[in-house]
Amino acid sequence: MPPSLVLPRTCQTALAGLVICLAACKTAPPPPPPEPEPVKKPAGLYEWKGQGKNITSIKINVDEQKARLYHGEDEIGWTYVASGITSFPTPVGEFKILEKVADKVSNLYGKGYDANGKLVNSDFKQGRDLLPPGGRFEAAKMTYFMRLTGDGVGMHIGPIPRPGRRASHGCIRLPSGIAGTMFRNTSVGTPVTITGSGPDYKTYLKQSAEKAKANAAKLAASKKKAEEEAAKALAEGSTPPAEPPAANGAPPSTVTTALPADAPVPAPLVPATPAPPPAPSAPIEEIRKVDVPEE
Repeated sequence: MPPSLVLPRTCQTALAGLVICLAACKTAPPPPPPEPEPVKKPAGLYEWKGQGKNITSIKINVDEQKARLYHGEDEIGWTYVASGITSFPTPVGEFKILEKVADKVSNLYGKGYDANGKLVNSDFKQGRDLLPPGGRFEAAKMTYFMRLTGDGVGMHIGPIPRPGRRASHGCIRLPSGIAGTMFRNTSVGTPVTITGSGPDYKTYLKQSAEKAKANAAKLAASKKKAEEEAAKALAEGSTPPAEPPAANGAPPSTVTTALPADAPVPAPLVPATPAPPPAPSAPIEEIRKVDVPEE
């Protein structure tokens, strides 16, 4: 090989270092650590996306226990609800908002207290349950009430103890955070469609009439029992206590004390000199009127 083609040793060394560097650059970098998955927040009780829009229709599914809110064809919100339990079902069908009352209270359901203010019935119903003497009824609040039927079924604020489960006496309970929004953005006449497992309104009315009849019979029986107990207590309190029987079970008898045989016979009592007659007093009727109180 000609001397001109031979690289100096210094160049050879530099070239080898460059080759090593290029080889190192070709090595794939280690994969980055996996990014943590975003924590999924649990879904809340409701969602509202209708700022500036009114609610033109509501669709409630009692099997899902959810209500969906619409502006035209657009869903602008949803919420969990709590409709009637099996024994107090919410009727299904096509309804409209008939009335809106912000501070409504129930005239049927509430709490019963005794005369001392003690809670005795947390699920009191007028026409079914009986208050104790001197007791009082405290009506349940139905804030932001939107009536759907003439007999009282409607939407209002109420507890949702287990989202997705029925819990009410027939009304449709709403979370407090969205009930006011629904109240302000609906109108009398807004259509409400209720679907799912439940009686139609005609069947619901028939069932309600049968329950009302049974409740009236129950209340009458409770009143009769209370009156009988009161009469019995009054009779026991006005009857004088009977003389207790003797130890051997024989009726009580007058006990005569005998004197010893050698005891001297007491001398007959000599009547004392009669005292002067007392001053005239009021007639007997007047004394009775003063001494005997009226009942």
